[in-house]
Amino acid sequence: MERVGGIGSPRITRPSPHRHRRGRRGLNHQQFQQFYQFTFTTQAVPDPLGSLPSRFALEGDTMAKSTPDPEILAAFAQHSTSRRRFLGMSGLALGGLALGPTFLAACSSDSSSNNASGDTGSITMLNWPLYIENDDPSTSATIEGFTKATGIKVTYEASIDGNESFNTKYADTLDKGKGIGAEIIVLTSWNAAAYIGANRVQALDASVFSNKKNVVSKLANPSWDPGRKFSVPWAIGQTGIAYYPDKVGGKLTDVNAIFDPKFKGKVTILDELRDTVGLTMLGMGYNPTTGTKAQMLEAVDKIGKARDEGQFKKVTGNSYTEDLELGDTWLAVAWSGDIGSLQATNPDLEWLIPEQGGMQWVDNAMITVGASNAKGANEFLNYVYTPDIAAPLYEAISYEPPVQGAVALMSPEAQASPFINPPANPPLYEFNVLSADDIEEVSRAFTAATQQ
Repeated sequence: MERVGGIGSPRITRPSPHRHRRGRRGLNHQQFQQFYQFTFTTQAVPDPLGSLPSRFALEGDTMAKSTPDPEILAAFAQHSTSRRRFLGMSGLALGGLALGPTFLAACSSDSSSNNASGDTGSITMLNWPLYIENDDPSTSATIEGFTKATGIKVTYEASIDGNESFNTKYADTLDKGKGIGAEIIVLTSWNAAAYIGANRVQALDASVFSNKKNVVSKLANPSWDPGRKFSVPWAIGQTGIAYYPDKVGGKLTDVNAIFDPKFKGKVTILDELRDTVGLTMLGMGYNPTTGTKAQMLEAVDKIGKARDEGQFKKVTGNSYTEDLELGDTWLAVAWSGDIGSLQATNPDLEWLIPEQGGMQWVDNAMITVGASNAKGANEFLNYVYTPDIAAPLYEAISYEPPVQGAVALMSPEAQASPFINPPANPPLYEFNVLSADDIEEVSRAFTAATQQ
């Protein structure tokens, strides 16, 4: 068995993992260049873009309106736009979902539509790895409970390993309005927005999915899906800093530690522009959510100068965990799920959301056009969005639940976990987007600043 948590953090025992946990999603700096050059010089923008809602600064309900997201526009213009590394954590030890209060909750209150429908049949869900208990649908208490409550069988496939590969495989078919053999898909926000604008997914059925009202308020009204008419969050992840207190001389709180000359040659940063530039901007007093091109370039310049001075051991992707686990890296820009896994065998490793804040990302569930059992898919999402159901699920997979009221129903250990229940402060930010030309300029600068 493993234990989750760093120094001073509560420990949560869970089954040992059977595979390496990897990182999150996003466009890396090289793909930004290729992506925008291709999209805006060789392709016309499709008509659906004209009706795309304006991009807002935040995912949640506190928003500052700005120009349409160029990433979303570009995503419409082609089917392969981004690399997404999957992030996850193995389940906490759960003896299984009891058929007591949890099962009764599924058969009453807002979940009553599940039983009342009388529908049987089946649905298929395509998801990222490690987003269900034990990453094994055959032992998932959520899937088992849903089938017992409704008679609807769930074929669950953890087959999504990248937004771009998913688009390549399915976008053309969905563009024709045809089914892909799956009712529910889960995509990162920018790509989810593209699917909504291109009519590749259908509106959620409020008469069946009444529990949609339980979406956490900060994610309830994104600019690209006002009122969450087409999507609901499935997983929320964080980017912060991992470090060894015994190696750096004590507890860290400041994001600028990654630039401290005391740690020269012992720091790893990520090759994901949004993560590394976003954290650097926070250390400079800038807000990544509303940041300007000039501020981003200033942060990139700081990164480049630090690289020239030998501050960074590596600028890398998922492989940062290898040096961190060996102790060759003392501190690293890191993804939350990776560190939750590494702490099992490296109990001295600490996870930090710096005092200035960290970065956040979201993966979203949607129902495809051409789905053969859209009603069953709505029933499944309604079931998951019941707090009594969401609580053990998200405790098991160690992600922050997007369902209001779920955390309060978790164990004390889970409620104290920063991976499941991150504190309101320090805050988490999403990276702002600029025009296509501006973001390409930032991307080119970041590529030059991080080459080693």
